[in-house]
Amino acid sequence: MIRVGKIPYLNCVLFFHGLENQPGVRLEPLVPRALSGATSNGTVDAGPVPLVTTWDVEDRFEPLGEFCIATVERAHSVLFFSKRPFDQLDGAEIGITNDTSTSVRLLKALLTHAWRVRPARFTRVDWASNDALLLIGDEALQFRRGIRDYPYMADLGEVWRKWTGLPFVFARWVVRKDLPADDKARLIELIDASLASGWTNFETVVSPRATELKMSVEEIRDYLQGFRFHMTQAEHQAAAKFRQFDAAAREAEQTPA
Repeated sequence: MIRVGKIPYLNCVLFFHGLENQPGVRLEPLVPRALSGATSNGTVDAGPVPLVTTWDVEDRFEPLGEFCIATVERAHSVLFFSKRPFDQLDGAEIGITNDTSTSVRLLKALLTHAWRVRPARFTRVDWASNDALLLIGDEALQFRRGIRDYPYMADLGEVWRKWTGLPFVFARWVVRKDLPADDKARLIELIDASLASGWTNFETVVSPRATELKMSVEEIRDYLQGFRFHMTQAEHQAAAKFRQFDAAAREAEQTPA
């Protein structure tokens, strides 16, 4: 049985609709942070793992084909809301959704390098006390038109694009190195087929999610067309650049103010 981590967000729906009920494949629904943990402790064999986690498990996991979750211009579902301008967040308390692994590290890199501010602390989301907060995935989509009392909103994919000129890679499909080669090849075939049939049968595939999220099928089409699901040279370059900025931001975070 191949254990595959399934991120239950809209941006992954095309990957997984064709994997449901496949013999020998068991899907494990996990938000990105939980999938990071499951990959690290070996309770899944494959999945679209947060990019920052792929760096931590390189000794045991390898890329599965070139599958990824990357944004070209905007993410639309990785949104940062603030009560004051982003370059005025020195000393701020920033709320972070519990679901995130890569997005919070992107936020910290942008705070350090793009906005050049140093918040006082990162904590759980508390609408009453946070000076700013980060939401991702389907929760962010529900607030895509803004949040009262948080007049400043940034799409982190868009901020990254304007700052670097590159797309942003939020996750890469990886697989256990010791999984049999036949299983790896089968997963690649299944995922390729799922993506192809997802676009062909788009309305049927996304209609249930449209109802849940109060989005039209065309809104979902526009949203998903903003992603790349295969790595190109630009995504490889972007991932390498982010790894450098992430390391620098983490070092700065450990340095006393």
